[in-house]
Amino acid sequence: MKMENEKNFVEQEDFQPAKAKAVLLNNLHERFLNFVREAKDRKYYAELLRIAKEYPNRKSLSVDYLDLEKYDSEIADFLLSSPDDALKVLDAAIQDIDLPIEGEYKINARFLNLPKEQQVAIRDIRAVHIENMIGLEGIVKGATDVRPEAILIEYECPQCHKPISIPQFGRKIRAPSKCDDPACSARGIFSVHKTVLVDSQLITLQEPPEGIIGSEQPSAMRVHLTDDLVSPKERKKILPGNRIKITGIMRKIPSVTRTGVDTPIFDLFVDANHVDTIKREFEDIELNDDDKRQIREMSTDEHIVEKFISSIAPSIYGYSEIKEAILLQLFGGVTKFQPDTTRVRGNIHIFLIGDPAVGKSQLLRYVSQLAPKARFVSGKKSSGAGLTAAVVKDEFGGGGFTLEAGAMVLANKGVVCVDEFDKMDHDDMAAMLEAMEQGTISIAKAGIVTTLNADASVLAAANPKYGRFDQYKSVSDQIDLGNAGPVILSRFDLKFVIHDIPSVEKDATLAEHVLESLTSPDRIAPTLTVDQIRKYVAFARTTCKPKLTEDAKKLIKNFYVSWRSKSRSDGTEMGPISLTPRQLEALIRMSEASARIRLGDQVTADDAKRAIKLLEYSLKELGYEPETGKIDIDRIDVGISSVQRGRIHTMMTIISDLTKELGKDVPVEDIIVKAKERGIEDLAVRDVIQKMIEKGDLYEPRPGFLRKP
Repeated sequence: MKMENEKNFVEQEDFQPAKAKAVLLNNLHERFLNFVREAKDRKYYAELLRIAKEYPNRKSLSVDYLDLEKYDSEIADFLLSSPDDALKVLDAAIQDIDLPIEGEYKINARFLNLPKEQQVAIRDIRAVHIENMIGLEGIVKGATDVRPEAILIEYECPQCHKPISIPQFGRKIRAPSKCDDPACSARGIFSVHKTVLVDSQLITLQEPPEGIIGSEQPSAMRVHLTDDLVSPKERKKILPGNRIKITGIMRKIPSVTRTGVDTPIFDLFVDANHVDTIKREFEDIELNDDDKRQIREMSTDEHIVEKFISSIAPSIYGYSEIKEAILLQLFGGVTKFQPDTTRVRGNIHIFLIGDPAVGKSQLLRYVSQLAPKARFVSGKKSSGAGLTAAVVKDEFGGGGFTLEAGAMVLANKGVVCVDEFDKMDHDDMAAMLEAMEQGTISIAKAGIVTTLNADASVLAAANPKYGRFDQYKSVSDQIDLGNAGPVILSRFDLKFVIHDIPSVEKDATLAEHVLESLTSPDRIAPTLTVDQIRKYVAFARTTCKPKLTEDAKKLIKNFYVSWRSKSRSDGTEMGPISLTPRQLEALIRMSEASARIRLGDQVTADDAKRAIKLLEYSLKELGYEPETGKIDIDRIDVGISSVQRGRIHTMMTIISDLTKELGKDVPVEDIIVKAKERGIEDLAVRDVIQKMIEKGDLYEPRPGFLRKP
């Protein structure tokens, strides 16, 4: 008797949820209609009327889950646990509302703002979440093309001609094995009578960088979007590099072997119900009133710049000028658009070159952890596609091609830190050029033609190929940057050399600092915390769009003109060029960033002086030409100084004259003799010849002779 009672109890226990679900489904339609018509002062009904006016350009009613929960918690709970059943009824309920739309229409119910317990990190998704509605957040890493997808196929029985509707899902087409009419039950080949198609797209959602611990690889999840979620307007939300929040239903699908056999292991993906963009740049850090008040108080401190500098990578001793430059990079200049649509970037790019073990990588690591949207990459392990974007074969999406965002796209509105820049492939460096200047990356591959946003600042570090930096040689001589080298170097606003020069006093101070940082970390604690720096920079970038004052304009103009005038002081056409318009634009950007540090709406003369000071420091480190005693910008950006240009010009004249006199093949010794007569020493001649051979201006037909191509 006891066992029978227990059995009845179990059966009753199993029956209760099913019965409750059936009861709820019966009145769910009417209860949701009441919610739409009554909740939040008829907000959702008014929204439906607006959608009706724009239909079919708008086809979705976005519902705040918290509003539904407050109005009818039972429906809200049912939506989370049985989303397929709930959405089928809720969508049907919307169609029963009398809206001013001609003919049949379909408006989707889409839900956002799920409760915290339903928000799941991508790496924390487990089997328990399957068939439940969850919320995900991440960065769009890749996206397939939009393609039509069959959601329902209507077959026709070959014997009784009855239509048989089969919903479609998964990787394979589902067809009936026999007629579902008991009176027929015919088997055979069923012809397709009608197919219901919907636009669909697959994207890869990668977890945000702040969710990654240590050296873990970022987890990713496939997301399936359909209907109006992939409309031309909505697709702007899911471009690679965008940060989005997804509401959707977790699905499973059997993993298939190469031979097409299903395995007991399942692949997971999310069927998206709602998509919203999230911007997590400096500008989008949330600030309360206390934060804003504290920031305004900090801005009045006359030593605020020094406090910022001392708080950047405090464990690294010295480098105040470099840290000041990084500070300006974080604040950034103001991006401008001219009337002719020309874009003038506001991002500041910085290049560090120096001896080994001087802390370059640590500086980059610090910045990558400070900026809310940053990426750290190593030149040795990065490809052009990994930095910009790639078009790859997408097996999951049916064998089509998908667009995958690289580091510069993923760091849009942030910072890309590239270590071991000198180890990068030359073609990969060239791939960065458009992003560094225009803030975009253009793709035209495998039928995909698009432009991605890549408006990121670049902080790069490199080592000289001979170990130590030689100030008497150009950057190009010491870093193999290939053909793209001169162009990409010119994109950097500031370039710094970090020397490791033995000095008793400096070495003692450095050793003491390192020992203190390891044994008593509290003694080198930063004046400002990382959180304070982030919030301050966020507030400044959001609220401050400083404009140049007349004093600042005059100072920058005088500096530019003064330095340029020195370029032709020797009266020769081949004289050194100390500044170009690129440096002029860099001065403006850095001056604006300086103004933002003090939350100023105007760029003052002091801001201009700070920018000029840093540019002078940078140029004197790398642009000093020992033979002329002047600054030569070409020595940095092009790798050939004005002196070398003059020698090349002279050498070309000598070789042309000797070619006319002696024939095509000119002896090297004759060239050396003629060059010496014009004041060029033997060693310099051989150096110029080598450069001309490397550039393809000359070649050796046989040992000891040169010929022009």
